[in-house]
Amino acid sequence: MRRIWPFYPVIGVLAFFLGACTGSQEPPLPALVAMGGEGEVRFYRAQGLQGGTATPVGAWTTPGLQDLAYSQAFGRLYLLFPDRLEAYPTQGFTEDAVPQPSPTQAAFPSGVDCAEGYLRLGQNRLLAHCPRAGRAFLWNLDASGDLEEADLTGLPPGVRLALFPQGGEELLAYITQQALGYRPVQNPSGTPSLEKPLDPQASQGPYDLRLDRPQGRLLGLAATLAEVRLYTLEGDSLSSRKVLGDFPQESRLALDPVGGVVVYGRGFQVLLPRESPVQQEYRTYAAGLVGQDGYLYLVQGQTLEVYDLVPSPPLFLRNQGLGFSPTSLAFIPVE
Repeated sequence: MRRIWPFYPVIGVLAFFLGACTGSQEPPLPALVAMGGEGEVRFYRAQGLQGGTATPVGAWTTPGLQDLAYSQAFGRLYLLFPDRLEAYPTQGFTEDAVPQPSPTQAAFPSGVDCAEGYLRLGQNRLLAHCPRAGRAFLWNLDASGDLEEADLTGLPPGVRLALFPQGGEELLAYITQQALGYRPVQNPSGTPSLEKPLDPQASQGPYDLRLDRPQGRLLGLAATLAEVRLYTLEGDSLSSRKVLGDFPQESRLALDPVGGVVVYGRGFQVLLPRESPVQQEYRTYAAGLVGQDGYLYLVQGQTLEVYDLVPSPPLFLRNQGLGFSPTSLAFIPVE
């Protein structure tokens, strides 16, 4: 078994993932990589992508698709459209077949347009943020019940959102150009809540906000005029550091509890399992994924790059054409 890094000391989490963790030094983990974009979702064998075969094993036509996300705990693939959410059970997925069962749907209220929206997974719920509409909604990850609308009072239009579990409750986490914090979903002035000013304050973005569940901390990306900065809220302490190179551009985070943490945009930089210098700093990546298998998948236009994260710096494996330009990726372990 590949080494598990001390950054993830939570024993229960490690026990859950230990059987799936493979990396470059172990038998491959059977899995699919789902890629969404241009009105479709294509599914590829992860081992095939690592070996240089970018032939999909299945494809769904999904007009208007905005984003996708996968929950291993609930065994569902979630798709976001401008007017609705869809949840698909994945129990019948294999490395060679991807049936498209009838989804469970949850429609947004009349008049809500979630074009350019995105999804974030929580512990038990899914967050759909619709920035153009200035609204956000939560849905149970088991695809039961109705949508619950989050109260975004006081948050500026450019906010990025995530879900932050604490004390048996899932809170609304947010990052703006001024602050990073969290608060109850429907009670902006309620408790538990915390807000910390960004230092240095951002003048561009924010670009992304993600939950690092094993560490119980929030990771946010924004930029000053000179550099992209990673803001980390852990406990009641907020720290920041420069990531990537100079001349900041829109950036994103890709992370997996076992696979690692990567920031990408204009180039990419591995933060965990072992920090690397900035890589490929003259390329701009639109989508990225860190798999449980310890591989990094990055999309530049219609090209996919695959890296092994075990060595430091990461080992480049493959560069292959996809024939379309995906904007969202998900890693789906299968039987």
